[in-house]
Amino acid sequence: MDYLFTFIFCFTIIFLIYTSIVIWRKKGFEKFKISKQVIFFEKAYKIDLNKINLKSFAYALSLTNAFIIAFTCTVIEIFDNLILKLMVGFIILVPLMLLMYKILGTIYKKKEGK
Repeated sequence: MDYLFTFIFCFTIIFLIYTSIVIWRKKGFEKFKISKQVIFFEKAYKIDLNKINLKSFAYALSLTNAFIIAFTCTVIEIFDNLILKLMVGFIILVPLMLLMYKILGTIYKKKEGK
């Protein structure tokens, strides 16, 4: 039960901070449009940003990032050793990022076609 609370707490905090800094602020959203993450999705999954709703993409990306970080934080809470936490965190973080970004890129590539 503690792990579920940790996940929900981390997810909520990260999502709220990200959306308040990046999406809700006009200046933050303008920077988001030219950020490395958006360029990555544009090049890796060949998404045309003019054909998708960039605001909904920003929300989806913030949900994805919040899930990745919250899940990683929850899993590393199981271990006591700092070195083991770092190793497990890295081992979980990289494949989870690749998987979740692949799913998000595929979804928005399909939405672009409609």
